[in-house]
Amino acid sequence: MDTEQVELPGTMTLEQQSKAIEGEEAQGRRFVGAMLWVNGQHKVSNLASFEILDDEPDPPLGRPVLKLTLATGDTAAWTGQLIVKGSAKAEVHLVRVPLDGA
Repeated sequence: MDTEQVELPGTMTLEQQSKAIEGEEAQGRRFVGAMLWVNGQHKVSNLASFEILDDEPDPPLGRPVLKLTLATGDTAAWTGQLIVKGSAKAEVHLVRVPLDGA
């Protein structure tokens, strides 16, 4: 499995980070996780890992949405720590929303 790491700046909101993940996935990658790290400017930030896909996933991955709490019926595809708008969040969940919006 080939992977690629991408910084998700800790200054971003959850919505902005979700859109950044969606943008990476639109380029043939799949989000597999993230961790806190110190970037080249000595700022605590997020380092996201993406698996490089050879083929289009079947079924489609769904739109990635980061949430602080899971709603009833939500299933987390990933849970971990992130820096969001400059603050550490101990538990953030990535859920997949079907592409048809349902």
